[in-house]
Amino acid sequence: MRGMPDFSHADRVIRQGLEQEAFTAACLLVGRGDRVLYRRAYGRLSIEENAGLCNEQTRFDVASITKPLVVGMLSLRAMESGKLCLWDKLGTFIDAPADKQDITIAQILTHTAGFPNGFHLWKMARDPEESTEMLLSAPLSYQPGTRVQYCCAGYILLGQLLECLYGQPLNELALQEVFWPLKMKNTSYLPSGGNIAATEMTDDGICLTGIVHDENARFLGGVSGNAGVFSTMDDLALLMQMLAAEGALPDGSRYLCPATVRLSMENRTPGMAQGRGLGFYLPRFDNGYTGDLFPKETIGHTGFTGTSFTLDPTTGLYVVLLTNRICPSRDSLAIYRIRRLLHNAVYAAACQ
Repeated sequence: MRGMPDFSHADRVIRQGLEQEAFTAACLLVGRGDRVLYRRAYGRLSIEENAGLCNEQTRFDVASITKPLVVGMLSLRAMESGKLCLWDKLGTFIDAPADKQDITIAQILTHTAGFPNGFHLWKMARDPEESTEMLLSAPLSYQPGTRVQYCCAGYILLGQLLECLYGQPLNELALQEVFWPLKMKNTSYLPSGGNIAATEMTDDGICLTGIVHDENARFLGGVSGNAGVFSTMDDLALLMQMLAAEGALPDGSRYLCPATVRLSMENRTPGMAQGRGLGFYLPRFDNGYTGDLFPKETIGHTGFTGTSFTLDPTTGLYVVLLTNRICPSRDSLAIYRIRRLLHNAVYAAACQ
């Protein structure tokens, strides 16, 4: 009988990251299908002297993982329920200006809609209610559908569109259509309570804890389509397990149909700078964060705060890595190499 894989090399990569002060806290979970192979927490919740220890239930600001987790899943569910289709245009739902009327849902989900990068709502809009107008009035950076340019603007706008489509706030939609059905008990916008890893330190020396780091999401009240969700490694593993099972849940019910899951993982941007699915990043198409061994079919996403999830749909192997790499400062770039080293170590151990 084959024994459990030896993840000691992956463990060493995380511990070295702590020693290098690449982050103060980390959680690593590796699984295959519905089986968890490795699960461990490391470090402390912040750089403060009295900070508590990180544990398996610690919540992290997952940053841009919000995009596939909330807007991505909501869009796929809306497609299945007949509320929208991928080729629906913005002009179908809202009074968009001429240059944006024909932008499709698929283009927003694949970061090919033409929206500019570095969109700073907190500097541009007087209040959150003005955000949609600001998003729609900004000139496009390129012709929609011609190239990939990662940006938050499209996901913020699509989150607002989904709110109108369902008639509910995004945080309530996420609970009802994503977190509760997937049994994600410790995932939410606007978290309360303790055991949350600190993110960036403010100018007055206070570590942000339980407050979303992303400035656009914070300006929008902590609830946005681009960022704002806090989660744990166990909860994100439930998302991975559902995707690995092509939409099936452990109780035998279905969250998505198999065709939808397969569609979401296809590379919809061939020949462009990045491989993009419907909400998902395909990192092997541009030597991304998953290192050298994960296959080209691999999907995943990263978060600016030092978070990531990865799934090899050919084997069902998945990795959830949560860190607070911008504590105390976003100047730390060590996570980029650490992610690659970690994924190499995990894949080599799991696939022996």
